[in-house]
Amino acid sequence: MLSASGLLTDRNFRRFFLGYATSVIGSSMAPVAMTFAVLDTGASAGDLGLVFASGVVSTMVFLVGGGVLADRVPRRLVMVGADLGCAAAQFVFAALVLTGTAELWSMMLLAAVRGGAAAFYQPALAAMPAELVPEDRLQRANSVLGLAKSIPDVAGPAVAGVLVALGGSGVVLVIDGVSYLLSAVFLAGVRVPPRTGVPRTRLLADLREGWTEIRTRRWLWANVLQMALWNLMVIAPYLVLAPVVARNDLGGAWAWGSIAAAQGAGAVLAGVVLLRLHVRRTLVVIAVVQLVWVGVLVLLAARAPLPLIMVAAFAVGFSLSTFNALWRTTEQTLVPRGALSRVAAYELLGAYALGPIGLALAGPVSEAVGIGTVLVAAAGWQVLGSALLLFLPEVRSLRLERPEVSRSTSS
Repeated sequence: MLSASGLLTDRNFRRFFLGYATSVIGSSMAPVAMTFAVLDTGASAGDLGLVFASGVVSTMVFLVGGGVLADRVPRRLVMVGADLGCAAAQFVFAALVLTGTAELWSMMLLAAVRGGAAAFYQPALAAMPAELVPEDRLQRANSVLGLAKSIPDVAGPAVAGVLVALGGSGVVLVIDGVSYLLSAVFLAGVRVPPRTGVPRTRLLADLREGWTEIRTRRWLWANVLQMALWNLMVIAPYLVLAPVVARNDLGGAWAWGSIAAAQGAGAVLAGVVLLRLHVRRTLVVIAVVQLVWVGVLVLLAARAPLPLIMVAAFAVGFSLSTFNALWRTTEQTLVPRGALSRVAAYELLGAYALGPIGLALAGPVSEAVGIGTVLVAAAGWQVLGSALLLFLPEVRSLRLERPEVSRSTSS
């Protein structure tokens, strides 16, 4: 059975993995460092929201363009350029903080630079595994990358918090910048055979082609639509209201930290399990594992004991990591490689388009009808959303080949 070590013996994949892992370390620490950097200037909570909103808006504006570029030029170069952009933004941010010259407009601009870099990095990242490993190893490659993300997601914010307390936010921003530079160095060493036969078409033609790849696959656009509604109806209320429940009814910030840690541990376990288990009916599994969200939402609504909520959060982490690995594997297997980055860009744009609306509405709606009502409604939507996906024949019938089959047909 192929393991993570088996993948990492390949020099190209190992360099790609190390580049991605170091970039994720920086990304996991950046929100904490930027939050305190902004607040330490005397800015208000509203100003902090403007800084982070600048990054989100920039990502959404440039995302589709990032997908087009990553389908036209070597994707590793796109990722290297994005890492260098993030490093430059964090170094300048650090310099402004350390010299006491940071202002709201400059922090918003730097957040926008970092968000724009992410818009180019993510579509390239979504397609890179398909260029580095054969089809029969894609699920395990995505599981390894999931592990590289899950572990820093658990430890990164905590480490960043300690470092901010010890050395200040400017020092952590410098560390973030260094992590992005290291990522660029590793990725620069990845060697991928040049893509041949990439047509030089107009931008609009590229955009239409990417959209056609989605529009003609009902399993694909149906899942993107479900992701958009999922972020609106489930993820947004959870992100806004779960910390409120933790603060008011479960003991405070440490309770929310415990829930987040349990979720991260579940994500790590999923990565380990998927290294050993090959999933053929990926879309069915995705729809089913999302149902575990019902548990954590209902328990939070009922103000259940913290240990029970932590168990449910562990299951949510397992679900999220499973979703990410299986979704990327399905996409990389069934979408033409020349259009993968554009498809991923459209997918990401669609998936996150309604999220900001949900984040904005969760608080006011909960004040009108109650936090418990909103969380129970989110649980109800999760059941309906999974059921609607499973109702589609394209979702139920889709199967990926077993590794043995793929190897025999490619030999």
